[in-house]
Amino acid sequence: METNPYTPPKAAVADVSPTGLRRRSVVLMIVLSIVTFGLYYAIWFLRRRAALNRLDSPRKLRIWPFVIFIAWFVLQFIVGIASGSAAPEQTIDAGAALLLNLVQTAVGILMVVQCFFTKDILEDHLVGPGDHVPNPLFVDTVKLSGVMTFFFQIFYLQYAINRHIAGSQPGAV
Repeated sequence: METNPYTPPKAAVADVSPTGLRRRSVVLMIVLSIVTFGLYYAIWFLRRRAALNRLDSPRKLRIWPFVIFIAWFVLQFIVGIASGSAAPEQTIDAGAALLLNLVQTAVGILMVVQCFFTKDILEDHLVGPGDHVPNPLFVDTVKLSGVMTFFFQIFYLQYAINRHIAGSQPGAV
């Protein structure tokens, strides 16, 4: 019995691009963020850091901002458990509570900066190979929105990965 060389392959085709970045449902990411009480934010970066660092960009993501985020998350969890139903200011000193609020603001700003850093990595990769664009007027480049990155952060970045890097496949959000 001879096989037909023109038949489509029988093996399942993975939804992985050559870069290693995979398509993910943005709706599922929102659900995971809610279920994990925000811990998925750092997990998203940590799971994609190696693939993002393999993209054609001189910028690379470091691991320390996400370790700080997870450490901060654990500290907030411990303070929340210790406080119970009372406000943290009642459990710890008011000065310590103010310091915790300042650190929370700093960690939040650090994560927004990492989102913009990732946006720059994606834009560098989407320009094409090499570091120099001959003339931006004649080259069709993909520019990601800074406003969308600021407001929607990892959800917009995953949307951009789904659309521009992992390729368009029907059925994924």
